[in-house]
Amino acid sequence: MQNRFRSVKILEEVIGYFIHHQIDHMDIQFFADDEKMDITVSGTSEAAPKDLDNLESLLNEPRMPEYEEYYWSLLGGTGRRQELRLLGSLVDSGSAMFKDGVLTVSVKRSY
Repeated sequence: MQNRFRSVKILEEVIGYFIHHQIDHMDIQFFADDEKMDITVSGTSEAAPKDLDNLESLLNEPRMPEYEEYYWSLLGGTGRRQELRLLGSLVDSGSAMFKDGVLTVSVKRSY
């Protein structure tokens, strides 16, 4: 059950990225069980966020299991976008793309 709550924290962080970029209408695909999670959030925007390439890089940072417990306690705690740096250390892979006016961010993790 704890892994599902962790998946929700990750989802909240992805949604926060969209809201930060004034994308208020989102389509969310969320799957989480005790073994893995797969999240995809999409929303329409007139232009790609300027930090999209940086987001893609952050989402593909290597996981750091030795720091995970500490990072989980920090994730979502301040409401600032700085938690995206933490997010990359907590997921296995991620992608961020903007095509035809649609921003799509996906993250995956095995527990």
